[in-house]
Amino acid sequence: MANPNPTQQPNTTANLPPAVGRPLSVRILDDGMYDDLRVIMQTGCDASTAVRQALLVLANVYYETWSRGHYPAGVAPVITGATMEPYRPVRQADQAV
Repeated sequence: MANPNPTQQPNTTANLPPAVGRPLSVRILDDGMYDDLRVIMQTGCDASTAVRQALLVLANVYYETWSRGHYPAGVAPVITGATMEPYRPVRQADQAV
């Protein structure tokens, strides 16, 4: 029988991440993924930090979506936008106004 919800992954040990402290390898699959990583790295971080930041953002979106009941737990939500805080440069002590 076909899975009635193809976006929901089965809950098995195969879906567990590597243990804490173990390395994780991510293959750059195409030019789009390369460009996405390059965009994040323009902030000055390295590739590992960029992947960690992207993982943190996406995991928080999933968690909040599930905890608020917008989607059932385990179902990947459709993300249609994002909200950012306005940029506020840090004032240095010698920038008297």
